[in-house]
Amino acid sequence: MAHYWGALTGGYLHYLGNTVIAVVSSIVLAMALALPASYKLAFFPGRKSNDLLFFALSTRFMPGVAVIVPLFLLYSRMGLIDSLFGLVVIYTALNIPIALWLMRSFFRDVPFELVEAALSEGAPHRVIFLKIVTPLSKAGFATTAFLLLILTWNEFFFAVNLTGQGAGTLPVYMASFFTTEGQSWARMSAAAVMAILPVLLIGWVASRSLVKELLAGAVK
Repeated sequence: MAHYWGALTGGYLHYLGNTVIAVVSSIVLAMALALPASYKLAFFPGRKSNDLLFFALSTRFMPGVAVIVPLFLLYSRMGLIDSLFGLVVIYTALNIPIALWLMRSFFRDVPFELVEAALSEGAPHRVIFLKIVTPLSKAGFATTAFLLLILTWNEFFFAVNLTGQGAGTLPVYMASFFTTEGQSWARMSAAAVMAILPVLLIGWVASRSLVKELLAGAVK
């Protein structure tokens, strides 16, 4: 237990707080931006909708090493190096394509007849989106948010290159145990266990709620 205590008192809570702020903020922003676009692409697609979706996904699949140099120079000029705001911007940009792709698929499972009926009654798209489509897609919303949580919580490349001790996340904290004097494997392993515990707990709670949501209308 001494290694756990050493990892805990070595800055774990500071890096955990940075991780929670960066991850939660980026997920909220990504979902807020992707959900309306997913609604449009699911129910009222244009001729170039598939091209737009492919372009969005292609930006997500771009290797980080291909953009890290210009991104680092841009962040340096804007004073965003080692800042949580800069990290949130990157994570939001990484999460939007995944959220757009997944939520479009979940929205398409909602019968379009419900949307047509609401439109025929004079309901605006804002009401249809907020009170009809989104409530019927709660399971997809939870699934997408949890997947973004895993992807963002474990992100290391941009965090280690754009942050330091001030805005570093838990993966950066675990990498700090590799020093020129050697590697503290025991303490790093203890920190890794503590880093995955919050995600495991959230996943356990979310899985129970998700299964309950999926089976809610099974009898009907």
